[in-house]
Amino acid sequence: MLSELNMVGNWFKNEPESGWQFDEFKFDDEAKLAFEELGLNIKIFDYSARVDVGGHHTYVPCHYFLYALKIQPLVALVNKYMVVFDSLRSDLIPERINDLIHSPLPSHAITDALDSYSKTNFFDVFKDKTKRLEGKNIINGNGPSTSLRGNEDFVTSIILKALPVPDSSSSMLSRLIYGFSQSPLALEVLANKYSANIPYLLQDESGDELLFKVLSTLGWNDKLDSLLESHLGETIDWGAIGDAFLLKQVNVVGNNNYIEKPVHYSDSLDKYIFIKKGLLNAKSTLGTVSDLTSELWPNTVISAEGSVFLFKSSQRIETLGPVFEGATNKIFYGAPGTGKSYKILNEECLGAEKVVTVFHPDTQYNDFVGALKPMMEKDGSGNSIVTYQFRPGPFTNALVKAKIHSDTHICLVIEEINRAPAAAVFGELFQLLDRNETGESTYKIDAADPDMLLHINEQLRAVGVSELTQLEIPANLSIIATMNSSDQAVMPLDTAFKRRWSFEYLEIDFTNPAVPRTKIDIQTANGTFSIEWPCLAEIINDMLIEIGVAEDRLVGPFFLTPNELSDSHSIKSALRGKLFVYLWDDVLRHLGHSKLFSSKYKTFGLLSQDFKDKPVFNSVIESQIEEKGTIVEVAEALGDAAE
Repeated sequence: MLSELNMVGNWFKNEPESGWQFDEFKFDDEAKLAFEELGLNIKIFDYSARVDVGGHHTYVPCHYFLYALKIQPLVALVNKYMVVFDSLRSDLIPERINDLIHSPLPSHAITDALDSYSKTNFFDVFKDKTKRLEGKNIINGNGPSTSLRGNEDFVTSIILKALPVPDSSSSMLSRLIYGFSQSPLALEVLANKYSANIPYLLQDESGDELLFKVLSTLGWNDKLDSLLESHLGETIDWGAIGDAFLLKQVNVVGNNNYIEKPVHYSDSLDKYIFIKKGLLNAKSTLGTVSDLTSELWPNTVISAEGSVFLFKSSQRIETLGPVFEGATNKIFYGAPGTGKSYKILNEECLGAEKVVTVFHPDTQYNDFVGALKPMMEKDGSGNSIVTYQFRPGPFTNALVKAKIHSDTHICLVIEEINRAPAAAVFGELFQLLDRNETGESTYKIDAADPDMLLHINEQLRAVGVSELTQLEIPANLSIIATMNSSDQAVMPLDTAFKRRWSFEYLEIDFTNPAVPRTKIDIQTANGTFSIEWPCLAEIINDMLIEIGVAEDRLVGPFFLTPNELSDSHSIKSALRGKLFVYLWDDVLRHLGHSKLFSSKYKTFGLLSQDFKDKPVFNSVIESQIEEKGTIVEVAEALGDAAE
């Protein structure tokens, strides 16, 4: 049945305000998928959506979707009306539909099939605007010029009339903007509370152009006149920046050191104001200009980000999603070649932004955290002078990244953590390694180096992130390390330090499909035998285990890389210059080289030389190679040797 459209529409038009107080909600993945299939060129985010219409777009909050549920009864009724109208559309030309709708006694097989109540309501709705909430006409014109409006345009015009929202968003938007322009107090509240929700207020690839935009805007708002009070000559200083402004009675600068167009005109001085070039292009003045600008335009900051300069709220935090939590301290250990680094970079820190460093015996606290170091700069006269600047280490760089990008997992990767005195390298940061349930450091500490904290806060302030008063490890900053206890240069990790880390042991696994199965030709007393790399490594490991070598000193499946096993020449070189060196110097140094190699070799040099074309392993290893390998035909072997 086609009920009275106005009646149902008035259900919503007369709804009290409390019925429209919707709560905010978050779209889950299922909803995002479903709603993006609506055919509206729509992209769903967590709490909002972007709709593209032709060359334009609009962002709508999640609350808009709830209107569809609230108004669903009216929409369902209108759609029933449209089913009948579409039947007429397919049967009659627009002129004949118009004649039917406006006939004193309309009659057609399609409408005559309706009950009398529905039939009356149907013709009332399409004939009389007052019967459809003053929605648009679906029939335009008369006679041969009659045309029909699209269904979507007609239906939405009715729906909007029932909603307590304006049916002309562009008109409302322009009125809203104008309203703020007429109310300085309201505009101030809007700026103070919500500027941080805008990515930036102004931006430009040119620092000069951005500063011109900012200062021009300040001039239009009568914010620059206070800078001119100290006017004595042709130029005016701006804080510590000498000759920042140039004053001229004509609007042509006539000076290559200043931007061509004036940023302001002073009625009291009867002069144009020009701004000096290059103030945002030098690190030495960028921060100063930003601070001076914020005095005129409170709660703002100027920053250089990538190839552009941005002017934005100092309270804005750059984040593209929810805060990342659950960071950890973790050490991966195992035999050389078990894939510790691969595990970290491709699994543990997959998708994370990584800061990678390597510890060595000379690594110190200042290397890890950073220190004040000398650097060369040019003074105002172009002369080279020595200045000092804090140079951040990997920890400081990772901390800054984590604070700026709180939605991103940041991994500080430390290769070979036990090749340096780790507890000493971490220094007072040792205390930060205790983490709470979110992954954030349980305790905060005072920075031992004030220059470090100053550097961190300069970086945070430049992008509008709250500054630190104490050092901390954020919940999105993981510290992931590798450790190889078989290295001769290792240093022990004390118990208190180890207690603050989780450990994962990587086993020697030759069944991993990623392990190269390259065949290697090995000389024995009985000829040349071809054997796969995993088999050779297992033969060596079995012997090492038998003579009591610890597991973390065995040979891992990735000890030799695929590149090193790519051809016969690189294979020989990798075995001789990498595997044999490790076995000779690190593993067998105190156990006797004859456990693997022939007893005739007293020096590694002789062993390396003979491996080119002679047997070098002892008889036990040779027998295993012959048993698990395949003998190479003499002709084939000679051909390979000739190559």
